[in-house]
Amino acid sequence: MKIDYRHGVSILELIAFIPSLFMSILLAWRHGFGRTAGWYFFILFSLLRIIGNGCYLATLNDPENRSLYIAWAVCSSIGMSPLLFGLLYNLSRVNDSIQRQTGKAFWPQIFRIFGFITLLAIILNIVGITGGSNLTSGTTSVETKVATILYLVSWVGLVGLIVMVGSRYSGIEAGEHRLLWAIVICTPILVIRLAYSFISTFGHNRHFNMVDGNETILLVMVVIEEIIIVYVMLLTGLTLDTRDKAAYGPAASVEAGDTAYEPYGSQGEGYSSGGQPRKPKRPIRGGPIHMLAAYTMNKMDERREKS
Repeated sequence: MKIDYRHGVSILELIAFIPSLFMSILLAWRHGFGRTAGWYFFILFSLLRIIGNGCYLATLNDPENRSLYIAWAVCSSIGMSPLLFGLLYNLSRVNDSIQRQTGKAFWPQIFRIFGFITLLAIILNIVGITGGSNLTSGTTSVETKVATILYLVSWVGLVGLIVMVGSRYSGIEAGEHRLLWAIVICTPILVIRLAYSFISTFGHNRHFNMVDGNETILLVMVVIEEIIIVYVMLLTGLTLDTRDKAAYGPAASVEAGDTAYEPYGSQGEGYSSGGQPRKPKRPIRGGPIHMLAAYTMNKMDERREKS
């Protein structure tokens, strides 16, 4: 079996995504390996592209091996998911920046809601492709169609969240604005990738078939878009500073500069009304339980001073 155009596209993807794997690992190491850090999903995406295209190139030596084609199809079809996750959770980082700066960020669970929708799309995509009698029927199955619709819902949610976070642009910490702009650049590019999936799943145009469709269309509407998105995000990530995790809840206003919790001695408020020195405020930092405990103890101290 000779190397054809489609194999050439796979080689291009390997050339692009092997370096991105190491870059995303570096960023995850710097900013945290947790899924909420966002960079975790670019590791996953790079791995999917490396594994998928590696399986496709392996068919050169074993063209009759159906398992290799299924592995390639699954890795290719769920590639939308890590990109959506990566943009969502990095936008969540911008929201955390607003919380640290002003204490008036949006409810963080909103980002997880759309993340759950994306996760459901992954599951349906895998079920649809692996459950079909062949790859072509799998990519147009009911499960795959529902998954594609859920991807669209997640993308629309991402756009809405960008508008919401952007409305509080002045509250974003210095240096974090560039991450928001990177997401703004990548979001319309991602819709081109999503459009290919819609045409491939719902249309009857053989040129948009992922398995044996037009390779140039695949290159222009899928591969190039994915490369641009990954490198725009990763290169932006390399310019970002590490940040502490944002605090949400009763103690969050302290970190945002609420004057009700100014430290001992600031603005002439180091003494109680009775002329006695006030007890210094306990620093409110650490995990949620520790912060809540410190907040409660500070309140108790205030009541004792007033009494």
